[in-house]
Amino acid sequence: MTPSEPRRYLIATAVSHYPRAEGLGWDRPGLADARRRVVDLFTGQLGYRHVSDLGLDPTAHQLTAGLRAFCRDPDRRPDDILAVYIAAHGEILEDGEHVILTSDTDPDDIDDALTTLTLARKMLRGTQVRRLLLMLDTCFSGQGGNELLATAAGLKAQWGGEAESGLALLVSAQRNEFAETGAFPDLLGAAVTSLATAGHGPRELALDALVAEMRNHPKKPSHQTTGMEIIGLTGAIPPFFPNPRHDARLTHIDMALQQTSAWQAQADRREIEYRTRLLRRAMGHSDPSRTGWWFAGRREALEDITGWLSDLPPERPALAVTAGPGSGKTAVLGLIATLAHPDHRRTVPLDTLDLDRDHLPADDCLDVAVYAQSLTDQQVLEAIAASARIPATTVAELLNGLPETAHPDRRPLTVLIDALDEAETPDTLCGHILRPLIDHGGSRIRLLLGTRPHLLPRLGLRREDHIDLDSPTYADPQAVMTYAVRNLLEAARNSPYLECRPGMTRAVAREVASAAGTSFLVARIAAGTLAARPDIPDPTDAAWRRSLPKLPAEAIHRDLTGRLGDHARRAVDLLRPLAFAQGQGLPWEDIWAPVATAVSGHTYTNDDLRWLCDAAGAYVVEATEDGRSVYRLYHEAMAEHLRDGQDATAVHAAIATALRRQVPYRADATRDWARAHPYTLRHLATHAGLGQCLDDAVTDTEYLVHAVPDELVRHLDLTTTEDGRLHAAVYRASLGRHRSLTAADRRQLLAVDAARYGAERTLHALNDAMPAASWKPVFATGSGVSSALRNTLTGHNSPVTAMACTQLDGRPIAVTGAGDGTIRLWNLTTGQPTGQPLTGHNSTVYAVACTQLDGRPTAITGGDDGTIRLWNLTTGQPTGQPLTGHNSTVYAVACTQLDGHPTAITG
Repeated sequence: MTPSEPRRYLIATAVSHYPRAEGLGWDRPGLADARRRVVDLFTGQLGYRHVSDLGLDPTAHQLTAGLRAFCRDPDRRPDDILAVYIAAHGEILEDGEHVILTSDTDPDDIDDALTTLTLARKMLRGTQVRRLLLMLDTCFSGQGGNELLATAAGLKAQWGGEAESGLALLVSAQRNEFAETGAFPDLLGAAVTSLATAGHGPRELALDALVAEMRNHPKKPSHQTTGMEIIGLTGAIPPFFPNPRHDARLTHIDMALQQTSAWQAQADRREIEYRTRLLRRAMGHSDPSRTGWWFAGRREALEDITGWLSDLPPERPALAVTAGPGSGKTAVLGLIATLAHPDHRRTVPLDTLDLDRDHLPADDCLDVAVYAQSLTDQQVLEAIAASARIPATTVAELLNGLPETAHPDRRPLTVLIDALDEAETPDTLCGHILRPLIDHGGSRIRLLLGTRPHLLPRLGLRREDHIDLDSPTYADPQAVMTYAVRNLLEAARNSPYLECRPGMTRAVAREVASAAGTSFLVARIAAGTLAARPDIPDPTDAAWRRSLPKLPAEAIHRDLTGRLGDHARRAVDLLRPLAFAQGQGLPWEDIWAPVATAVSGHTYTNDDLRWLCDAAGAYVVEATEDGRSVYRLYHEAMAEHLRDGQDATAVHAAIATALRRQVPYRADATRDWARAHPYTLRHLATHAGLGQCLDDAVTDTEYLVHAVPDELVRHLDLTTTEDGRLHAAVYRASLGRHRSLTAADRRQLLAVDAARYGAERTLHALNDAMPAASWKPVFATGSGVSSALRNTLTGHNSPVTAMACTQLDGRPIAVTGAGDGTIRLWNLTTGQPTGQPLTGHNSTVYAVACTQLDGRPTAITGGDDGTIRLWNLTTGQPTGQPLTGHNSTVYAVACTQLDGHPTAITG
């Protein structure tokens, strides 16, 4: 245990024998084995130290005194984690109180048995215990849990403000259910080891995911339901269940995200991106259990990239690696990123890959590698700024913070960014972030970029001047064939090519590579299909050669149908949700299988997902989002194939419906959105918006309370019913404040705005969900609100003093100026900023007008500094020098044509 980890203790006891109840059938010898299995699980897989003082069959005094002694021990610390497991008979007395039958219980006086609520007092009152996991494995334990929680609620005030404090209660049965002997340890052990709970990424297992898996296990007794409650939290849920699968080598994570440092958190995110994307592609396969490298060839590309990294010529501030899908862009850049990192470089078998040591990039020649898939413009900018340790939120701040590198011993900040075409907004990322860095970075920054060709003009780059892996100069047919050979030999455990003569393997690989052309992805899939077949084709058979796939979609279809036969449809049904997933991918837990069921119309379970991992696991890779394991397809070309021909609206509607159905219920039969999966709270609005069913979600007031505001507001315009629009208007009324509020505070603010709109049903729903002692609005004036409000745009740090509207790339935008001297662009459809603030004025901007200049959208601004400035809205850069002449503040700007020339009138 490292000094940074908490100490973990387990106290486990069971009452299996009742000396005073001979002949009454109370004895449960199986509980001794249940206790042993809990001890083995917690000590063997979860890192707990077993405190064995209680042992088996304690009396009431022994149980309470033993717990009290341990919890009051002077060695206890508030950051200790204590797990307590108690297995015994449980009963509910006539007055409704739950009791635990200890070994000294008198069958004729059960009223004198140990009350469950006593446990809370013994362990929490006057002790240093702040992180307690209590597991009650008794009949009717749900009732005892409720009483215990009520007692604990009265004690939590003594806990102070220690971070990650709380009592978590797991009960083996609800208040009216019997508990089957040994079922709880079996279900808990299965859930801890299940990939459905978490993959290799998260450091801890989420309690709600753990309980959901216990409830969904096929061997769960039908009459018994595991329950969970948490109380007294002063921050995040304590890490009661470390993830036994967390492994840096397999999960692609070397270190946990450190929230105490924004820069360190950025570095950690880059490490995740590197291991889940760049490293996997460079190695040439998606199996995290494999350690071998399948990379082959591409020496011309590697040498030219290495030469550019070595020289970093001032006349070439950016180098792009481009090609169509599957041509190996990410593999090349992933290898460069690995070789440029001193620690990762040691893992590359240079001799095996036949890499010339004289033509490899130097250690530390890259400052950061970013994989832009699903990242916003701002997130990419923050990644670059963090690598330079510059607190910058705009391109101008970044460039101003970077030092000039005229000194021969100082090199520019060198950044690798791949998957530009998979970013959230590729056009604005290229036009408003990267293009200004290329054009105005001077000697301060160099960019190594990976993108499909269509984005090169947005970067101001010509395809013929860069590394085009599809061109004759860089295409490497021999490397494609070598890669095909490797897949024929190793893609399947029982590949027939392991036993045939090498000449036959090479002949088959040659034909596979010939059909694949420059696409390593097609070669990989086609060779993998052949490796899984028991027979070896005749490479001279013209019909067979014609049947080989040439495009990714064709290869995927033939692979699934060829290897899986009648089960191919099953695999496609399970893979398709990943093609429509948002963010970093789709969670397994209690999400993936229900979503696949909803989208396909066929019933699927976790067993089907486990089958998929075995049958088609090469198509899926694990990533991490919100601290949970999520899963995505290995390559974007696979997602494109699975989306092709689908009714996207219907698919997203089905996903939205499935996500809502998986939100657990409360006792009052309403959805408990506080316990909804983070993926649902973040991405339901996107799926529902694209599925044209957003009204179903936004009319649930508790969804509005818990949804991620910035994701929800982007889609509120898609509401179609009167009730949906009313709820959207209520939400928008104080949107600028929702972003920073807790759920409880957001509920109260929504209630105030519902009162302002006169939305009585919405107001009552929000008030009813508040604790009894809460302040609840009854009436509010409607002044200052309007259903016409669509969004609240925040970003300026002083009053907005000027605004104009125009079109940019076919999208409506607003251009605003403010007292902070900046001009900002806003996408009026999404409410999100477009690009970075335009800086140049040194005081308040009072006037903004928009026009076209030589076919380019242009803003003309004036302000307190007396200057007029022109801005190219596509690039976010100034056009020419400031116009001077006014000797005081410019308050107005208008545009017109004079003798066919664009003219600005200012005053």
